[in-house]
Amino acid sequence: MTPYRPRRDHIAVRPSWRCRVCGTPWPCQPAKLRLLDLYADDRLGLMVDLGMAMAVALPDLPRDENLLDRFVRWARPPRRRVD
Repeated sequence: MTPYRPRRDHIAVRPSWRCRVCGTPWPCQPAKLRLLDLYADDRLGLMVDLGMAMAVALPDLPRDENLLDRFVRWARPPRRRVD
């Protein structure tokens, strides 16, 4: 029998917007991988949800941080090569 282990989701803690598990700025690497998996067939939906999370985080985070890179740009689909 496998022992019970509570799920430890990498989610943001407000108002710091750091991961509650690893303490790094959210979305942390495990959260990014999970989100990419959850939205594997809906990259547009992922981008919309990340944009909404960024909008909610705006009042909490410093203006000098590049929030677009942190919240949204990492999730862009890879560019297709044109031969």
